[in-house]
Amino acid sequence: MKDLDLIDIEGIVDIGYTNPLWYLFAFIVTLFLLLSLYFLIYRRERVKFKLSKEELAKRRVESIDYSDPKSIAYIFSEDVAIFIDESRLDRYNSIERKLEEFKYKRDIPDMPNSLKDEIKAFIKGIKWQI
Repeated sequence: MKDLDLIDIEGIVDIGYTNPLWYLFAFIVTLFLLLSLYFLIYRRERVKFKLSKEELAKRRVESIDYSDPKSIAYIFSEDVAIFIDESRLDRYNSIERKLEEFKYKRDIPDMPNSLKDEIKAFIKGIKWQI
């Protein structure tokens, strides 16, 4: 074999030293950016489907189950009160007094149809202020 003269091999070259704290810093920055992006997307989705207190109350009032006197009494008392104006306050209070016997008890009597009809008519007359 011929005597090969290798010229392409160089000596040891100093590549410098990288502090491990830079890796930690890069990890924290990346984690912060990913979490920020996640919460921006999550918040946008959550805000899109979030309903106001009035909208939720309106939905509950419109979907009252008239076969359950206790649910009628509580939904009417809590949710209809949001939409009452001064002109209808007396009638609301009158119905509210009639509904007292259907609250706060375990066993309740059936609600008379006349009271159900009065509640339905009152709800139809509400001006929804959403």
